[in-house]
Amino acid sequence: METMPKKIKKVFDEFQLELIDMGYSQELRWTYGKVCRLFGEWAEDHAIDCVSEEAIGTYSLEKTGCWEAAINLPGKDKITLRALRLLNNFFKGEPFEGRTPLKEYRFYTILKDHVHSYLRWCEEEKGYRPTTIRYKFWILCRYDNFLHDKMLDIKNVTIELNEEFFASDTCGNRTSYKSTVREMLQYLFDFSILGKDLSPYVLKEPKRSKHLEIPTTYTTEEIKSLLGAIDRSTPKGKRDYLVVLLAAEYGMRASDIVRLSLRHIDWERNTVSFSQYKTDVPLQYPLLSSVGNAIIDYLCHGRPTEVNDVIIVSHDHVTRGKLLSTPTIHSIVTAAFRRSQIQGWQQKKHGPHSLRFSLASNMLKQGVGFQVISTALGHSSTESTKAYVKIDIDRLRECSLPVPKLHSHWYIEGKEDAK
Repeated sequence: METMPKKIKKVFDEFQLELIDMGYSQELRWTYGKVCRLFGEWAEDHAIDCVSEEAIGTYSLEKTGCWEAAINLPGKDKITLRALRLLNNFFKGEPFEGRTPLKEYRFYTILKDHVHSYLRWCEEEKGYRPTTIRYKFWILCRYDNFLHDKMLDIKNVTIELNEEFFASDTCGNRTSYKSTVREMLQYLFDFSILGKDLSPYVLKEPKRSKHLEIPTTYTTEEIKSLLGAIDRSTPKGKRDYLVVLLAAEYGMRASDIVRLSLRHIDWERNTVSFSQYKTDVPLQYPLLSSVGNAIIDYLCHGRPTEVNDVIIVSHDHVTRGKLLSTPTIHSIVTAAFRRSQIQGWQQKKHGPHSLRFSLASNMLKQGVGFQVISTALGHSSTESTKAYVKIDIDRLRECSLPVPKLHSHWYIEGKEDAK
């Protein structure tokens, strides 16, 4: 360590301080420190005087045989890879990743040299969110690997080949798959990477009504059973109870639950106010006593103290105090359903959005008007609330018309006439 270049040693020392701030145990800090020391010795042998992503990746490939993912690695190499990836996160100023990826996303075709520039263009010119960028990356990796498996490149694509790829996944993903591949092909042509515009080779999907399916709803009794199934004696249980309560009482989307902050709550006026993440439409709720008490209980007896003003955070060791992801909210609600006594929940949708539909359904049953429901759900127009009409079965029955008698020799009414 004495002969290690000063720049590298400084990064290692600061990395150790970050691990302490993040709550890593002394044993784990010592283990990761050993990996860093070995990397420092390797850097010195190779005349490398500063930390870089390229140097960390090269060392990892030499030491473990991989860098992007922990593919069938023995335990010792997994620890080495984990330490190096966290060091890289720290060096680049990124949040520590929750876990080392188990799958490597590798490109083989012409996309290998242009996918990252395309994604940067999507971010800068199109304004896509990070979650959308990651989803597009995953789609294009699948598309690239599909062509590589057939020993083809993008220049060889045809309508039939594209349709074969789109048919490889569920119908629900076809639209987003086609949109991403079409946009990528258009990008390659517009920037003169391809000499021919291949985007027309991606056929448009036929339009389907968004409101064909009947939404999943649960009764007020089932919602009470769901909330009662959560163990509130533990810090994590207090958090999970609050998550389900926000989804059930307010119909909040998962993207808003993970971003709910202390600055959104006015304790004197008893209101909860924020702009919705999906639509940016401002929304204000009365602070219900059940929600207020759950927030106070979690803040006082459950929530990690070394965090910012975001209310609902992770309790896991590695990501302690960090924001939750929206899929985690879905997992929390699903876990509550699993512990509940609700019959047949496995055959129905059981995420936070089902609780949003349930709120609208139960308000309809109580005779609440559409304008009020629209406001409660944060819709900018009552047109968006029309999707909830089909769950008001009792009122739909009032609109039913009698079936007219059929006067046709093809139809015989009654068994006597059929003889």
